[in-house]
Amino acid sequence: MTTGIELKNLRKMYESHGHAAWAVDGVDMTIGAGKFVTLLGPSGCGKTTTLRMIAGLEIPTSGQILRDGMDITDQPVTDRDMRMVFQDFALFPNMTVEENVAFGLRVRRMKGSISESEIRKRVAQFLDLVHLADHGQKKPHQLSGGQKQRVSLARALVTDPKVVLFDEPLGSLDANLRKIMQIELIRLHRELGKTFIYVTHDQDEAMAMSDAIAVMSGGKVAQFGAPREIYDRPVNRYVASFIGHAHIVDAEVDGRESGELTLRLRNGERVALPHQNTTAGVGSPVGLMLRAEDLTFADQAPGAIGGRIADSLYRGEYIEYVVELHGGAGVVHVHSRTDTPLVRHGASVALKVNPAKAHVLVH
Repeated sequence: MTTGIELKNLRKMYESHGHAAWAVDGVDMTIGAGKFVTLLGPSGCGKTTTLRMIAGLEIPTSGQILRDGMDITDQPVTDRDMRMVFQDFALFPNMTVEENVAFGLRVRRMKGSISESEIRKRVAQFLDLVHLADHGQKKPHQLSGGQKQRVSLARALVTDPKVVLFDEPLGSLDANLRKIMQIELIRLHRELGKTFIYVTHDQDEAMAMSDAIAVMSGGKVAQFGAPREIYDRPVNRYVASFIGHAHIVDAEVDGRESGELTLRLRNGERVALPHQNTTAGVGSPVGLMLRAEDLTFADQAPGAIGGRIADSLYRGEYIEYVVELHGGAGVVHVHSRTDTPLVRHGASVALKVNPAKAHVLVH
């Protein structure tokens, strides 16, 4: 049986040299049983402190932590049936891989709750699960970074915890290994069906693996939702800028008619967008979120945005153009296929906005 976690107005204050500050300031969140949920944000946003409070490694200043409806806020770490996977692997260097994985089970055996034959069986099962069946007799110093992280995963999972917590576990791996381990984590989550709560500052990592993401800032949750929802419909400028590096152009509502919203940019150009779910009235200042993949070069036409090429960068899969909009309306980036003609520096261009992807942010 998997376990759901609910956080109710969770807060944590730290004091230093007479100064008090809220590291976590009123987090409310429901993490469904068996879901892969990521706490995402920059350093100091409160994500790791929140994770440590869920684990029982930090005591909340106020608020509640519920597991399947039961208050575990003050419950000892050893009684929470959770396991943590850390960035630094935390393996015992003098033990073999098998001994490292078996450690938690052998602690249980001392209490008489599991046999040695069952320990061997479970260790073999989980080493096979993380593709390390042939590495059981090796010591940690004989393993690569990715293999060490797999051992750490097996050690956390072998005791069959209801919840697995991850504190930036891939942070010390190189880019290629990170991608491989992301796929492995997705596979393990799918096969085991456990509740995974994951902390990272890497938005690509969060988007690739998660059922839901909590974007955090200043100890609060700025937005909590599915990756696609957060990417396509961020609730504010912070989330829009943090997820996917969106560019936000200042505008004001110029008109509303038959479900279509017309915006006027600083330079007087107008952009018509259908089906925008915003309460902003005519004359209200708003931000028009534009992502590079949602803009294309087009002929001068009504609704196109004018600008000039300020720079271009070859990215291998695409060319990234930096476009300064006319009249100081802002700067946006545009992705273009590498098999299209190169647009020269300084050239005037017209940009067409994908109306299905443009998103309006209310100030």
